[in-house]
Amino acid sequence: MVLCDGTEPVPSARTARRKAQLLDAFCRYLLRRGVSDISLRPAAAALRTSPRMLIYYFGSRKRLLFSAIEEIRARERAHFMRDIQRRPPGRTAGEASWRWYASKRREPYLRLLFEVYGLAFVNPKRYRGFLVAMTEDFFGMMEEGLRSQGLPARDSRVAATLYRATLRGLLLDLLSTGDRARVDEAMTEVARRLEHDLKRRSVATPREVRAR
Repeated sequence: MVLCDGTEPVPSARTARRKAQLLDAFCRYLLRRGVSDISLRPAAAALRTSPRMLIYYFGSRKRLLFSAIEEIRARERAHFMRDIQRRPPGRTAGEASWRWYASKRREPYLRLLFEVYGLAFVNPKRYRGFLVAMTEDFFGMMEEGLRSQGLPARDSRVAATLYRATLRGLLLDLLSTGDRARVDEAMTEVARRLEHDLKRRSVATPREVRAR
């Protein structure tokens, strides 16, 4: 419902609470099932509600789906930042990131992530916001971390792009093959080369240039 001045009414606390409950349940449903061929009727049955109520709270199937995807991503970002900050002493952010994403607990999220990624390539207009978010997610943090270790701005951007692409590629390999030992070894080698490159560039780059 839209008021005569063009604004939407503020939902009651009960309405907001029920909407949040349905969104949480639908997020868990997506993580179990995926997003392909999502239909409101079986989704509503799984959530013990009706398609009419889902439309009432979210407006459309598309808005429900996109709200859930964004909610799942927001939760994962929050968990990631919390766990990275609590990483054991001596473990680099890169190592901690890999261990976090490559854990068995992250598999449902990663499968959903790559599924939506594929759909976004087929229908970029519909999933444009997702593609933009996937490009920006954690990139600034990676770039800032590399700059703090002595890389100039341009080199940090290139290195962050390379590291992010490598991380995604290895995660896709892990999901596709299940060969954890081989992929873990490859990631260890990537981390070793990155550390070597950081040391080499840090030594080669004058302090006054790195500070820019």
